[in-house]
Amino acid sequence: MTSTDRPSRRPVLPLDRVIAVIQIVGGIAGLTEIGERIYRDAAAIIAVTQWLVLGAAALLMLLCIAAGALLWNRRALGYGLSLLVQASQIPILYTAGVAYHFHMIARLPVTLFAGVSSMSITPSYGIGLDPFRGAVSLGFYLDTGLSGTIVALNLVPVVLCIILEYFRQRNR
Repeated sequence: MTSTDRPSRRPVLPLDRVIAVIQIVGGIAGLTEIGERIYRDAAAIIAVTQWLVLGAAALLMLLCIAAGALLWNRRALGYGLSLLVQASQIPILYTAGVAYHFHMIARLPVTLFAGVSSMSITPSYGIGLDPFRGAVSLGFYLDTGLSGTIVALNLVPVVLCIILEYFRQRNR
């Protein structure tokens, strides 16, 4: 049987590599935005809690870059960290004490609970990033002043977790 006699097999789109690129680019975009925010507003960031939130956001972006790089090389740790990165993008929460959302590229929220009389975030401490017109969005606020609660799930990373698990099992 020659190579031309073999049944043609369509190449499989390496979705794990696409996810790796999204994580790397998103992490770099987020770090750039955090750096720009610190450069622009460092004198106004006076509370330790504000610096802790910025540091936590920077660590999350570094985790995205590391997970993407390891996933690109199809390392077992890359799949695990990428699942962690995707899982961190699933919850969306807005309450009086904490507001949290994080997504890269796309978000498809499904609201589980909305007890809202009026929503307006007036954060005491927090960070909100929206570089590249929403390609990366991270919001983490403490003491929001909200009156109401919203709990939602982002379905896009749920699908990406399923894809990552498929590729993880396939590459074992």
